[in-house]
Amino acid sequence: MKTTLLFSLLLASATLSQANPELVTIIDQEYGAATAEGVLLLQSTASAAEPVQWSVFARDPFRPGELVRASLTFVNGAWAPKATGAGPKLLGRVPPLPIAFNLIKLRSSDVLKIAQRNAMLAKTNFVTASYQLAADAATGAPQWGLALNGTDGNEVGFIVISAETGAVIHQQWNNGLASYGPEPVSPPASKGEKAADDVKRAARHAWEWTGDTGLEVGHFFKRLFKSGN
Repeated sequence: MKTTLLFSLLLASATLSQANPELVTIIDQEYGAATAEGVLLLQSTASAAEPVQWSVFARDPFRPGELVRASLTFVNGAWAPKATGAGPKLLGRVPPLPIAFNLIKLRSSDVLKIAQRNAMLAKTNFVTASYQLAADAATGAPQWGLALNGTDGNEVGFIVISAETGAVIHQQWNNGLASYGPEPVSPPASKGEKAADDVKRAARHAWEWTGDTGLEVGHFFKRLFKSGN
């Protein structure tokens, strides 16, 4: 019985070790508390299951105005950290506030379920998700931004979810409205449609922290967010 209980605890521990707020513990252990307290952004590549690799961006504790970057890869049941860069130009845009990990109550697996429910309501299918975790610029509240990709790797939806409450803050869906061939000639958009597109463009741009985030943007979003819309 004790052996069975121990095995169960170890299995649960291994599962939890793939959860997200614990990543900052790895950063703390490897690079120190000052770096962990300055984590500004977590990013993952597209994954059908729980991400097994994250990029972590933090303020450089020794050089004001500069950043440090590390990758965390889940290997043999543990996270393996590796320093991958430092300097002032690691991000094209820098999140203004560090992530309050003590406020996070929802992990990537939790927000994926929320995204799946909302995709069903929007009658949209996705097969992989790319995750980002950052603080809201105005309130400092931690938020998840998920880019949701279809079978062809193109982005079919984007959703922002509170990491504290699970509330959906913003969502955009392809809904099959995009044409993957040449774009048809459309009549000029109304002022209301233009205003709505501006809101969508601003909301999506808020999560484009780098020039190449690893998010594959589909035809629908390229059309919606192209310059001059």
